[in-house]
Amino acid sequence: MNIDVLKSDWGQYALLDSGDRLKLERFGDTTVVRSEPKAWWRPSNPEIWRNADARYVEGGNCAPRWVFDKKVNPPVLDWNGVKFRTKFADGTKHIGVFPEQSPHWQFIFESAKKFSAEGAPKLLNLFGYTGAATLAAAKAGFAVTHVDASRPSVEWARKNQAESGLGGAPVRWIVDDALKFVRRELRRGGRYDALVLDPPAFGRGPKNELWKLERMLPELLGACAGVLSKRPLFVLMTLYSIDASPIMAANMLDEFFGGIAGAETGCGELVLPSVYGFDLPLSIYAKTVFPV
Repeated sequence: MNIDVLKSDWGQYALLDSGDRLKLERFGDTTVVRSEPKAWWRPSNPEIWRNADARYVEGGNCAPRWVFDKKVNPPVLDWNGVKFRTKFADGTKHIGVFPEQSPHWQFIFESAKKFSAEGAPKLLNLFGYTGAATLAAAKAGFAVTHVDASRPSVEWARKNQAESGLGGAPVRWIVDDALKFVRRELRRGGRYDALVLDPPAFGRGPKNELWKLERMLPELLGACAGVLSKRPLFVLMTLYSIDASPIMAANMLDEFFGGIAGAETGCGELVLPSVYGFDLPLSIYAKTVFPV
């Protein structure tokens, strides 16, 4: 099985450099330094790091926090007309968008054009976070169901929807445990033409439900197989677990979806190309595409 490398090519973002388990990034016109466990090498251009606008500081006697070298307004980013609000919140280095996933947004956008049945194709986005994939799909013409266990993340995603001018798009926003939701959809007869999954390695649902990837992913994929429509488009899964591999992810999709006639499964890594130094691999993915 070939392992593909998908590199982000989004003008609103750039990985400037990485190393010493850190990364120097540009979001819009704002440069930030954040921790990055996969950057084992040394920085290639140490000089440019000194001019960062914001740094996420961890360790020492203080709680993790953002430190600013000047007044910074969190940028609003744009991907093909979809807008993403960012936020610098102490206690988390994440600012609301994962730019390495932009090739997935493009794939979702293009896939809607292949749908041949009447009506809008239906897409289920599990662990949808702040809505990047959801809004890319909505803009492309999908009717989207967005599920995340975090109410603040869903509220953030809805603000992104309004910012993007997609207030009238058919999006259902659901705060729920992903596995519980899919089980209910299975009982209710809910069916979807496309599935997007971005499960964490570990997490908890809105009622403190425990999620452990290696134990619960097979159960989730089994339930997801039951909610696919009779003429599906694709299943797309991204994993950030350090214990997983692209081929492992592809095997999982093949186990549950490979039996559908004409299904083709591929896998690879999502990578941020660097302006200076080494490209940075951040996650793995697997994708099963069905004939239209």
